[in-house]
Amino acid sequence: MANFDFDSNADGEWDDSWETIWNEGDWERYLQSEEGQVSHYQRLYVKYSKDVNRLDKVASSMGWDARGEQSANEVTDTQSDMPQSDPYTLHKHPLYIASKALHRWLLDNWKQEANKHSDRISNYSALSLQEAISKSGEYGLLAVTALDLADFSLAIAYIKRGFALLNELLARLSSIDHFQRESLLEFVSQAKMRTFDIREIWLRVAADCRAASGQRLDED
Repeated sequence: MANFDFDSNADGEWDDSWETIWNEGDWERYLQSEEGQVSHYQRLYVKYSKDVNRLDKVASSMGWDARGEQSANEVTDTQSDMPQSDPYTLHKHPLYIASKALHRWLLDNWKQEANKHSDRISNYSALSLQEAISKSGEYGLLAVTALDLADFSLAIAYIKRGFALLNELLARLSSIDHFQRESLLEFVSQAKMRTFDIREIWLRVAADCRAASGQRLDED
């Protein structure tokens, strides 16, 4: 899916062949390594932020090929300490990583700006914008679960709900754009860029979901 596809449960069936032999420590190291991928995406995004093709360049640097798989050189040292056969979890999905990374930046930086400019930003405005970011991120993660179940129509439904929240987020960002404070203006500029990029990612995924659904109908 335009660098956001992934070889997960393509037929909506779970593979029971992987028998977990991991203890809590193994899973903790695994989750830390996957969390590291989100941070890595954030760093790459900043690196390519001025490039118009930043989404594709970040995806390529993450080691995602056409199927969204990770290249061997992206395996972290933490992962090498774990058993060789890793389980599949949604944390590996490129859409999960990209959506979480961009939404996390929005949430973390908005908290800082809202606190820094509390004399100009009302509690209602601060909480409303934070809620729009959080709910948008939630629908992005729900879309990943639908993709994993190969329910492409459900994924599109979640994405459509996410679009409404992205529009609300952009409107709320524009409402604070008139505050003539340097750090706040910079935040609004960077936040709008990331919001539009989230929308672009979702548009790509939705288009590929429709194509996959159409292919299913043709096969039937």
